[in-house]
Parts: sequence; structure tokens; C-alpha cells
Amino acid sequence: MIDLFAYLILALSAAAVVAGRLEGRYVAAATSAMLLAISAYLGLPIGVVIAVVALSLSLDWRMGAFGFALAFSASAAVLAAYVYYAGAPPVYGLIALALATAAVYGLLAMERTRENVEGAMKYLVFSGVGKVLIVLGYALAAYGWVQGLYLAVLGFMFELGIAPFHAWVVDAYALGSPRGAAALAAFSKVTALFVLLTLFRSLPGDGAVGLTALVVALASMLVANVAGLTAKTLGRVMAWSSIAHMSYALAAVALVWWLGEPATTPQLFGIYVSAADLAALVVVLEALTSGLAKAGVFGYLTTAFSDLLPPRRSALNVLNILSLLGLPPLLGFWPKLFLVLLALSYPAAIAAFLVLWIVVNSAMATPYYLRALRMVAEAPSPIADNITSSYTAFVSTALGLVMPLVAYVLF
Repeated sequence: MIDLFAYLILALSAAAVVAGRLEGRYVAAATSAMLLAISAYLGLPIGVVIAVVALSLSLDWRMGAFGFALAFSASAAVLAAYVYYAGAPPVYGLIALALATAAVYGLLAMERTRENVEGAMKYLVFSGVGKVLIVLGYALAAYGWVQGLYLAVLGFMFELGIAPFHAWVVDAYALGSPRGAAALAAFSKVTALFVLLTLFRSLPGDGAVGLTALVVALASMLVANVAGLTAKTLGRVMAWSSIAHMSYALAAVALVWWLGEPATTPQLFGIYVSAADLAALVVVLEALTSGLAKAGVFGYLTTAFSDLLPPRRSALNVLNILSLLGLPPLLGFWPKLFLVLLALSYPAAIAAFLVLWIVVNSAMATPYYLRALRMVAEAPSPIADNITSSYTAFVSTALGLVMPLVAYVLF
């Protein structure tokens, strides 16, 4: 079924020759509709969610030729999700990761201001370094070299913006165009996380590598949440939020990579699940939480770049920000809860430390999320919610409410 994505991407590449003569939003909308149909045909619910995010963004903005970039980035995200769930060869996920980079770069720089280009270039350079390390690390690990696992983890630290390789995230979110920041959160990060899961499943685990990655992820959480307390603009608050959410996702994978399956099998709503499956669920839900909420927040902005106070008020993005905070029963509450349940399945001393660390970091993040909430709720102009903020708020709420049922069906 990879052929379906190949044909779609080839068609987009052929159409890009006349990009200057087409209003790209219509191309993006048509591509999103095709991705929606492909995802439904393949039984890929997450692909449906991603496709509708892309559709809402294309309907809200006039994008010119950059609509092609939106189409490519959405296609990459759905392809990466399919590769993971279908058990397709990891190389297709790596192709999706490369495809997303150039597309998101174009969207970050699309307003063509000095700030846009600066933020986009930092994304391109650091993301490019990350991808090279991921590919090289995967190749070495596949041939049995444990050093490859270290390189792959280092590559994901660059790609996801894990501290200490996180500075580019702040500039990309704050200085890139809001359209680009929405695509970065909703498509590029989601693509990278599904590739992480694909490699996690296909490569042999190594305790030392897992422990190293876990220590880095826990430190990155703290760095992000402490730095977020000083953020004064919406773009920078969302950047530190993204670094924290990616750190939670990496921590879930690293914990299982370090300790393997625990002696006591985790339970989820009374159902026994493997630790690897529970870690994967944490990663998927972090991807959806961060991608949906940030697409909604950036999707309603009309500013040239995100490092400005919102000129318009939004009521529905209050729900998106509360989801990022982890307020129950919104979507963002569940990955943190599942990460705690995962930690509790391991020895008591490790579990107590990890649960305390997660709870403290979640509490520490509260002030800067409340600051972001005030920015969108108290902007001077009347309420100006659009398709993107409406859809993302609805999905964040609906998925949060039905998550116990979803988990029951999955396991």
C-alpha cells in the first residue's frame, strides 16, 4: 500500500512545476482530501486526524505556491504513521522524514521576512544534522553496531529539539510564520515521533543507550519547563511546550529501552499490556496532543511571525492550551497518566523517582500555560476562531473523553 503514497507524492511533484500559476491552498485541500480517503481505506484513524488538520489549515489561509509545501508535509506525516502501524520497512519512514524537512522549511519562511528566514534556516540546519545522524545510526545499528543506537538517539535529540540541542526550536517557533509553526508542530514533529517508534520496534534494545536517553529526556523536561516560565510571547511559550512534550515522549521509549519488559505487566483500565505498547501509546498521544493544540493556536494567528502578541481573541484555543497543560479529561492528560502507569510497573525506587519527576515538571509548567491562555483569551479584538481552532479543540476534547474506550479497543 506504500504505492498509494508514492503515486500521490509523484503527482504533487509533477504539479509543482506549475506551482506559480496555481493557488496552492486548493492543491493542499485536494491532497488533504486524498490523504483522508487513503487513511480511511487503510484503516488508519491517526491518518484521518492528520489529514483533516491539513484540510482545515488549507481552508483557513491563502498560501500561494506554499500550499504545495503544506501538501508534502501532511503526506509525510501520514506516510510515517502508516509505516509504523503497517510494519513497513523503516526506510520509508526515513524518506517521509526527509520529505517533511524541505516542506516545513518553506512554510516557516513563507512570509519572507528576515525573521522568518532566520527561524527557517535554523530549523533546516539542525533538522538536517539530526536526519543524517538518524540514517547513519540506523544503518550501523542494523548491522549490529551498538554505536549506531547512540547516533540515532543523538539524531532524534536534534530532530525533536531535546536539550541541549533545543535552541533552534525556540527560534523556529517564535520567528517562523504561524503557518510554518503550525506545520512544524502538526506534521514534522509527528513524522519524527512515528519514525522514532518504527526504529524503536525494529532495532535491538540496549540498556546503556536507553539509560542515556532517559537521563537526557528527564533533564530536557526540566530545562524546558524552567525556561518556559520566562517566556513572554506566545511563540516562545509554545516552543518550550514542544520541547517538554517531546521529552515526555522520548522518556517513555528510553525507559523501555533501558529496562525492557518489567516483571509486573502494566495494566491499562484493567487490561494487561506490554510496556513497549504502553510506551508507544504515550508517544502517539504526545504527538497528537502537541500537534493538534499547536496547530490550533498558530492556525488562528494573522501575524507575520509568532513572536508577537496575538492580535485576535480565541475562545476555543483555551481548550487547546488546557490540553497542553494536561487538564483532565482533555487529550493532553492521558499521555502523562500513561507515562506514570508505565513508570509504576518498574522497581519501586525507580518508579517513585520518575513519578515525582513527572508530577513536579507538570506542575512547574502550569504558570506559562496560564500565561499563554491569557494571551489568546484577552487579546484586544473580538473573538476570531476559525476552522483550524474549532477542529483541533473539538478533537482534543472528544479524544480525551473517549480515551478509555479507545485504549480498551486497542488492547
